[in-house]
Amino acid sequence: MRSHTHAQHTQTLELVLAIALVGSAEAFKASPTINPAIMKHEPSLTSALALRGGGVVDQGIWLKAFTAFMGLYALGFVLAPAMVIEQNFDTTYDKYHLFISRIAGVAFMTLLYTFNTIDIATAIPIAVAYTCFTAVAGPLYAELNLETKPAHKVALLMAPLVISGFLAL
Repeated sequence: MRSHTHAQHTQTLELVLAIALVGSAEAFKASPTINPAIMKHEPSLTSALALRGGGVVDQGIWLKAFTAFMGLYALGFVLAPAMVIEQNFDTTYDKYHLFISRIAGVAFMTLLYTFNTIDIATAIPIAVAYTCFTAVAGPLYAELNLETKPAHKVALLMAPLVISGFLAL
């Protein structure tokens, strides 16, 4: 296991945050606006929800939040897997942990890119299901069965992501 100094961790964290900000810029572009002149004037909530995709939560906004949340983890897995392991778990790591973490990060980033390039009607149900399975197999499992550190509690923010995902369906 390599020993990292505080300065190296700080530099790595700064790099991860800078890349995350630049990389997530696409996800935060404004959604296309709806021309009110072409809309029918039906006052029902059902009509309004159907017009923008169906759910109580806007699907485009949910996908952007999902992309930002999962994208930061993915970047951490790719660029600084040792730091991710050290911050979240009370365990040592080796070159095999770092290797599999980087591969997982690449897979996460590929999936996020795919969700953001296919049509939203196809992406949302798959992304919500993915979020549910990931929340159970990842943070929940870790909290119940592994030696986690206090920083790992941030991953439990997946609960509101899951709930809001169902509201976006």
